[in-house]
Amino acid sequence: HCGDRPAGPRGNRTAMADVDVNAWKKVPLHTHTLCEGVTTNTLAREWRCKWSDDNEKKSLSQCQEVLENVVVPQLRNVHGLASVQRVVCGECKEFRIICKLGLDAFDDWASINYYPEEEVINRWMAIEGVSKIEAQTYAISPVLGPGRV
Repeated sequence: HCGDRPAGPRGNRTAMADVDVNAWKKVPLHTHTLCEGVTTNTLAREWRCKWSDDNEKKSLSQCQEVLENVVVPQLRNVHGLASVQRVVCGECKEFRIICKLGLDAFDDWASINYYPEEEVINRWMAIEGVSKIEAQTYAISPVLGPGRV
């Protein structure tokens, strides 16, 4: 028994009581070296498309609806998800969704075809004014701030 620890309501604590059950939500610990001096601890899957100014940018609004109604609910509980970001460029009329995960979690997500990627692409294909739909995987790492390798 752990004599130096106070007893809780269920008796003495064990070593397991000190395990951080939310540790997987923090900065990924595993890193991968791409080449000397270039390491990463996270990968991203990006879905992007072009939208149109037509009908008061209706296609942009509909892309946002796909983000809110498909991506966010489906990814909310994905193990190892670090973030989902949206990028909108008004000049080149591009809409991007970037899903960032730790290395191990990313492999798990890839094994289920980046769910809900297929639905996102199909929904965008049905939007009038949306074109050049693409998906890409890349290493992404903060240079300054939290999560730096």
